[in-house]
Amino acid sequence: MNEYLSFYEKYKISPVVQNIDDFTAHRKRRTNLYRMIGVPSILFKDKNILEIGPGGGYNTLVTYTYNPKTYTLIEPNSTGFNELKDNLKDLNKGNIYFHNCMLEDFKTERKYDVIMCEGLIPGLNNKKEFIQNIQKLLNENGIIIITSADEISVFYELIRKYMANVLSQNIENINERVAILVKAFSSHLDTLDGMSRSYSDWCLDNLVGESLLEHTFSMFDAITLFEDDFYFLGSSPDIFTNYTWYKEMATQSVNYNSPYKEQFLKKWHTLIDYRYIDNGRDSSQNLELSKLCKTFINAIKKEETNSVVNILTAIKTNLQLDVNDEILKSIEEVIDIVNSGITVDKVYKMKYFNKAFGRGQSYLSFSKVEQI
Repeated sequence: MNEYLSFYEKYKISPVVQNIDDFTAHRKRRTNLYRMIGVPSILFKDKNILEIGPGGGYNTLVTYTYNPKTYTLIEPNSTGFNELKDNLKDLNKGNIYFHNCMLEDFKTERKYDVIMCEGLIPGLNNKKEFIQNIQKLLNENGIIIITSADEISVFYELIRKYMANVLSQNIENINERVAILVKAFSSHLDTLDGMSRSYSDWCLDNLVGESLLEHTFSMFDAITLFEDDFYFLGSSPDIFTNYTWYKEMATQSVNYNSPYKEQFLKKWHTLIDYRYIDNGRDSSQNLELSKLCKTFINAIKKEETNSVVNILTAIKTNLQLDVNDEILKSIEEVIDIVNSGITVDKVYKMKYFNKAFGRGQSYLSFSKVEQI
């Protein structure tokens, strides 16, 4: 059982409820996402779709409007599963199939044209095996859509996780913990345009649960796990450029995918802040940044407060020649608060870090190597 499922089942929650009162805007956002990763909505029409971990089905509601042939949903969290069935009950034309189980327990003879697994793989401790199980369910020439999240893209949330641990360390009741964290971080969440989850759900999912501490699954890792039998299609955020003439492109998928891995290592640091865009830097600097951020995760797990300032200072030094002042001031502000003592009031009144959010979860799509 993964960290997400353990936490959700323990408290009988599904903290991924989205506000979709404006469904037209919700549909446009989702359609734009699919288009950006190279999977326009027309590719879902009359196809057999499998979605793993859809939660309450808020994104499923959009994908179903593309008129798939069948839509199979696997949701292991019992609370999310009940919400999923309730949200889709009035739309089901007899071609939606619900399964309240883990992927490992799902049995079928069917193969699927498009498989989606969002917000799940980064929190697993058996990522390679899980992805292999997904691949076995795909039709020839099919498409897989997954998400990645790594120690750099969620670095700011790791900082908030550390501060949240300090603020709520002596509080056992989960509702009381969430209330304190909402009070502290509401000024941060106020800066996010397009926030579709409640503040309490966001704090519960990101700051109370432990799954964030397992998010070390980068785009590089994802492409590596797919590279032998799949072609990389696209990503969101789209940090890649391919100037290769199509007649000169590598025909073997592992060679075709290699340039994307190389580009990622040069641009990895751009995931640290969603406001930041850069052309790249030496990959060795980003590999060092990755190590530092992983060290920060270990410090949080071991509650090594004394080492936090040293790690943050090292991360600032790593970034200082390549990023803008807003990022550096955000890290400096965190260091100051850690040194002076973290309180709800200080976190709420932060001037720079309150607007600092990473690119977090990335979406990637892959097409299976065509059998000719």
